[in-house]
Amino acid sequence: MRKKQESAAELSGVVRVALYIRVSGEEQKMHGLSLEAQQERLEKFARERGWLIAGIYIDAAKTARKHLHKRTEFQRMIEAVKRNEIDILLFCRLDRWFRSVADYYKIMEILHDHNCEWLTTDEEYDTTTANGRLYINVKLSIAQNEADIDGERINVVFDSKIAHGTVVSGSCPFGFRVNEEKRLEIVPENAEIVRDAFNRYEATVSQRGTVKYIREKYGVNWCDVTFQRMLAEKLYTGVYDRGGRCNENFCPAIISNEQFDRVQKLTSKNARSSPSGRVYIFTSILVCNECRHKLVGYKTREYYYYRCNQHFQRGRCPHNHSVREDMIEEWLFAHLQEEIDRCQLEWEVQAAARKRTAAASDKATLRRKLSKLKELYVNDLIDIEEYKKDYEIYTAALRQLPDTAQEAPPDFEAVRKILTAEFKAIYDTLTREEKRTLWRSIIEEIAIDNDENITGIVFG
Repeated sequence: MRKKQESAAELSGVVRVALYIRVSGEEQKMHGLSLEAQQERLEKFARERGWLIAGIYIDAAKTARKHLHKRTEFQRMIEAVKRNEIDILLFCRLDRWFRSVADYYKIMEILHDHNCEWLTTDEEYDTTTANGRLYINVKLSIAQNEADIDGERINVVFDSKIAHGTVVSGSCPFGFRVNEEKRLEIVPENAEIVRDAFNRYEATVSQRGTVKYIREKYGVNWCDVTFQRMLAEKLYTGVYDRGGRCNENFCPAIISNEQFDRVQKLTSKNARSSPSGRVYIFTSILVCNECRHKLVGYKTREYYYYRCNQHFQRGRCPHNHSVREDMIEEWLFAHLQEEIDRCQLEWEVQAAARKRTAAASDKATLRRKLSKLKELYVNDLIDIEEYKKDYEIYTAALRQLPDTAQEAPPDFEAVRKILTAEFKAIYDTLTREEKRTLWRSIIEEIAIDNDENITGIVFG
């Protein structure tokens, strides 16, 4: 695989490489498999070959036994491959990537379709021969078998822990804490808050109202999602029931089984399902100018709106106004030209400054090395041949500095196409999903203040 990829690098000019790093929770404790150690090795390997690092994808505390869809950074990297943004995937060892033959071949189909290759820094593989492919299959089969055996051992340990009432992790629901015997025990003052919250919800059948009540009475700042999970947490009845494991007497109970059952009936009746086709065009793009959290969409009978839930759910942000979606669209079409011009000018100024700074730093480093080299020769620590060899390397590097590849600018021309009258007519015919995809493809962030003004745009 190495020979094939290096030849591809020579032909393509600037090679875009993605660095993939994965460690499980246990592996983070082992020397040489930490996130930092892997990242250092990968970055050094890429820099030595003059490759452009197009992205660093880190799945921390993720085991190779996890399904691929649960490794979020891996999925982000594959999506970048599908957009033809990456030429080579780089990782330290094959088992950082896969421990499954089936998964390997699924991803290889995607890489092949998008002319993307892979390379490891610590191991040698060759996919161009039958023997090379057989070797990869054997390695993956062994790794998969090891992962399966580890999984079986872990399941036995977890089964024993749950059966004996000991926790499998240090996290626990509000109202409990883990004692020295690794068991859950009740925190009396917090347990009273939990009981009050369940009683309040049962009396009012309002999750949001209960969250506000608890915040104002006790100063405990839950969000709606946290409280929703708490209402469904069976540990409050003393029962552990997760992942196929059950212990009816796992821990002391904070609320009764009868009250828990009544609350489950209320939550099922009060559940709201999102209407089909509810798509928010600017989801994940709009940002609160005050607290920098993402704005959240909601819909009235007539309009789509966005608001800051750090204010409406947590009371932590002064941003108490909602902004209408159609007003954002109108503003973008009216002001996009000036925003593009501003961003392009800022980018060019910053790029020039980065270029000057990088060149000056690199030149200073090389000159220091030349000076140090001279000292070594004068003090008879190296001979004339070593001096000449290293001198040629450093001076050649100095001469090549002005030709250093620069960061690619955002595609401002692609954004300008939106400003044409023809495109505006086409935009009005798009579905909401298509409009959302369009804006996400060209805009990374839109900041909005409490007066519903757009204060800044970041183009992707």
